[in-house]
Amino acid sequence: MPTVMDHLLRTVGHLPIPGVRGVVWRFGSVLKRRQSVDFETDFEGMRYRGRLDDLIDWNLFFFGKYSPQELDFLAVAARVMGGTAGGSSYFDVGANVGQHALFMSKHAARVVAFEPSSAARERFLANVALNGLANVRLFPVALGDSDMEAKLGSGFEGNTGSRSLTWTLDEHRIETVAVRRGDDLIRSERLPRMDILKLDVEGYEKRVLLGLREHLLTDRPVILMELIGESEKGGFRDEAELRKSLYPSHRLFTLVSGRRARLAPFDWNAEAAVCLPEERVVCLPEERVSAFRSVLQGEPWATRRDCYMETSRIARRTSNPIKADARNSRVRLENSGMKAHPQC
Repeated sequence: MPTVMDHLLRTVGHLPIPGVRGVVWRFGSVLKRRQSVDFETDFEGMRYRGRLDDLIDWNLFFFGKYSPQELDFLAVAARVMGGTAGGSSYFDVGANVGQHALFMSKHAARVVAFEPSSAARERFLANVALNGLANVRLFPVALGDSDMEAKLGSGFEGNTGSRSLTWTLDEHRIETVAVRRGDDLIRSERLPRMDILKLDVEGYEKRVLLGLREHLLTDRPVILMELIGESEKGGFRDEAELRKSLYPSHRLFTLVSGRRARLAPFDWNAEAAVCLPEERVVCLPEERVSAFRSVLQGEPWATRRDCYMETSRIARRTSNPIKADARNSRVRLENSGMKAHPQC
């Protein structure tokens, strides 16, 4: 179980003080563990069991959650998309150990998750059972553009979320997994309408979107996705190729790293230039922008006719905010905490 020092750092990590995460990270690297230490803690009104040798669980223990800006945005999306009868349906492709899905079980009416890693699934299902969640359904497969078997790579040590179908570091830790074409699986399982899609599959994003093409066109979900890579991001060569994989009449943004969700401008070439490790991309259907306007205040981008991207550097790589055109990027979310980048 965690030590007294762990609990002390956890207390510090939960303080709303600028720079406190960096302090905890530095101390945490000094106290880095060679073996697992299990813990159980509160998480968004639920109980969560995790391990301190895993990146996501480590963040959850010391800071309360992993990628808080993503959770903040997803909660807003669930509130907006839940305006239809029956509430919203959240699809999580690359659910990993389930932090995002567990969080969304309290915000969306239905959670449908996909995770090919047996180890990650086991931990995910343990927390679903611990909390008696009846609105979460987990499929033991990866999604792609065809039905097949594939090799799931090792990923980085201590980061289950880094396992990929496109690369590996350790040939001895490869796992053979099932891949299903998304559109076919949704039809055969009679899954609900896809209102919100979170996509985090370590470079396999293009294949997933191709396999979901039919339902992207009919459901037009709000999409939060990760893009990683240098010459290619998520399997896409450039922004134009990414846009072709989405539904028509959309707007693209990127989520800024931080405690709360914020939006800032994006330039595909500039991102590659600063060697970002990852970019959180948000896609909104054009007709849903007005719905988000009820919670977003002062958003001149919502009335632009052309589509564009917004992004920012990820905080763990740099603390310098990007420069942005204030006329096109001032976005606030007064009630939920989503704010514009301070220099937008």
